[in-house]
Amino acid sequence: MNVILTPLRAEHAAAIVRWLEDPTIAESLGLRSEPTLARTRSFIADAANNDSMFARAIIVDGAHVGTVVLDHIDRHIGKARAHIYIGDHTLRGRGVGREAMALVVSAGFNELDLHKIWLTVHARNQAAIRAYQAVGFAIEGVHRDEFLLAGERVDEVYMGILRAEKSGIDGSA
Repeated sequence: MNVILTPLRAEHAAAIVRWLEDPTIAESLGLRSEPTLARTRSFIADAANNDSMFARAIIVDGAHVGTVVLDHIDRHIGKARAHIYIGDHTLRGRGVGREAMALVVSAGFNELDLHKIWLTVHARNQAAIRAYQAVGFAIEGVHRDEFLLAGERVDEVYMGILRAEKSGIDGSA
């Protein structure tokens, strides 16, 4: 599989809305409102003009299959938050998310000159935690009962990767 990242564009909006309506994705991301085409198009337009966001479509063999975003970019400190989802359920668990995360981490360090990229994930998402660790993220802490999953409080795992730890992500040290 050939995984690449491209800037989000208006033509990606309909698929994003469809994926965000999937209860598995919505719950995992902790969405609090119904996705709409208008809000999604607005997000894409804002992302294109916002230097505190780096939003990309995940493309596999020419097809848009998910989204990965660096946001809360703080250029003074040199850090950003990452989040990702694979919308195409047939590709989940096949390494696409891990490869896309490795690509966005590389872009964060090489293109955006970041020092650190961090993320949070609910503690029950062990597959995602393992994938993030495979990219080089380390568990830095646990926020107890920070996530609401199907009405139940679940711990949130805080993970991060530093520029100095990126060796092996894109072949550079």
